[in-house]
Amino acid sequence: MAVAVAVTLAAFTVNDNCVRMCGNVSVPFPFGLEDGCAWNPDLVLICNYTTGDLFFGENIPLYNISLENGTMTIGLYRAFDCYNYDGIPLERSNPDVCIKLGEGGHYTLSDTRNKLTVMGCDTLALISDNAGTFGSGCFSYCREDINFTAESACSGLGCCQTSIPKNLRSLNISMGSTTNYTAVQDFTSCGSAFVVDQESFNASDYKLPVPADMGKYVFSRVVLDWVIERGLTCEEAKSNGTSFRCGANSSCSNFTNGEGYRCFCEAGYTGNPYASPGCQGILLLFSFSSELS
Repeated sequence: MAVAVAVTLAAFTVNDNCVRMCGNVSVPFPFGLEDGCAWNPDLVLICNYTTGDLFFGENIPLYNISLENGTMTIGLYRAFDCYNYDGIPLERSNPDVCIKLGEGGHYTLSDTRNKLTVMGCDTLALISDNAGTFGSGCFSYCREDINFTAESACSGLGCCQTSIPKNLRSLNISMGSTTNYTAVQDFTSCGSAFVVDQESFNASDYKLPVPADMGKYVFSRVVLDWVIERGLTCEEAKSNGTSFRCGANSSCSNFTNGEGYRCFCEAGYTGNPYASPGCQGILLLFSFSSELS
């Protein structure tokens, strides 16, 4: 005898007239594309409806928003530092990159997913925040042209990486060279530095930078952590009902990469923990049989 048992949860519906897609990217609540469609003005994103491109701020492309992980993936410019044979920086060199993740404090650079990555044969890159509370960096060196096609990670030759700290809401990258590339001009004249998500980084996708790369607006994929409410723990938000946003069948988690909390569907449930119908039961089918003698 076989019996199927369906386990589900009654769902609550909500009338949401807000646009929830920009091109191929889903924009779930608590985010929105206009005031009144997001939980907080800091969570309002920009959509170019003509091209279907989604932006974090005015010019930072946004590729993905994950409710399940509490992350989003954006694109940041890579810094380039290039020189001529006399060791003079080329006019289009852009050895400095800066980013500030808004005043609301809902976003931080993921310290577990991102690393500073430097590629070049005489290239130094330093990272810091706007307040100057930390500084770090690495130096990439090589004496011959490097072929990265067989590499999956930085080997230490022509490529180096270093971690970034927690609670980072701004980032400055500054590049330099010990000899202005005069010692390696026979085979390379450029370096590049960027922050990149380690889950998407593969060294075989890269090559030593060349001057032509500077005009291509080359982006690297970077992961941001986000919170629904900054400055409150789960316990503090629960005591203030208007600040608590976790719905039924969800759990509250204190943020470990800064201040605030996030909501996640409990095991066996899926959906959006921040908005109706919220986390709903997954349909489970159990099959069992018994033999009668």
